[in-house]
Amino acid sequence: MARLCRHAFIQAVAALLAWMLIAPAVHPWYWALLQGACAAVLSLLMRQGAWGSIGNAVFLPLAVVVLRADIPAWVFFLAFVLTYSLSRNALLERVPLYRSSRQAASLLACEIGQGAHVLEAGAGEGRLALQLALARPDIRITAMENAWGSWLLAQCRWMCAGRPGNLKFECRNFWRDDWGRYDVVYVFLSPAPMKKVWEKYQQQGKAGGVLISNTFEVPGIDPDRRVALGGPLQHDLLFWCAAHGTE
Repeated sequence: MARLCRHAFIQAVAALLAWMLIAPAVHPWYWALLQGACAAVLSLLMRQGAWGSIGNAVFLPLAVVVLRADIPAWVFFLAFVLTYSLSRNALLERVPLYRSSRQAASLLACEIGQGAHVLEAGAGEGRLALQLALARPDIRITAMENAWGSWLLAQCRWMCAGRPGNLKFECRNFWRDDWGRYDVVYVFLSPAPMKKVWEKYQQQGKAGGVLISNTFEVPGIDPDRRVALGGPLQHDLLFWCAAHGTE
């Protein structure tokens, strides 16, 4: 919510700055372009990052384009529903929809022990969980995703793959689950929730289990082991092993 408020503040201040030079009612397109430039500068000054600056820069110019295109109202509603169904966690928890690579799935299939029960916390559209289930029929996988649009896509993948019995997709919040039930917890989230992930694992992690993160580190806690992925966006699999589980 604080992040959304910052973006709203940037848009409002940028609109006022642009209005001081160009009247929006007379020249809406030029005003929107100037507002976008002001929003980008404000985003950089407030350290919103590259993607935050781009988003703030294009927000109002795109809104002007859409309004002038005379698009029916139901199209906007449908776009909102689809966007929210797939990306609610990006808005609410700062966790975009990342897709684990095939290399990550292959390495995980080699690393996970025989007969392990695995939790994928944040399964997205189910790509990794399905690849892992097919590669390792001896393990059980619970893949949780609370964005219902992504969960529906994952269910469709599962049915098209023949409904493998060692994989279960659940549409619910993994923060409310008990991680003590799993031998392996796998996450590919973002830097934002990693401290919370670590705290939950410290409280509930199973003795003898392992926490695995794709690329994103726990602040101030070195992993016990790294396995290189070598991709431009997915760098390493990070392992925190048994000593950090509860006894």
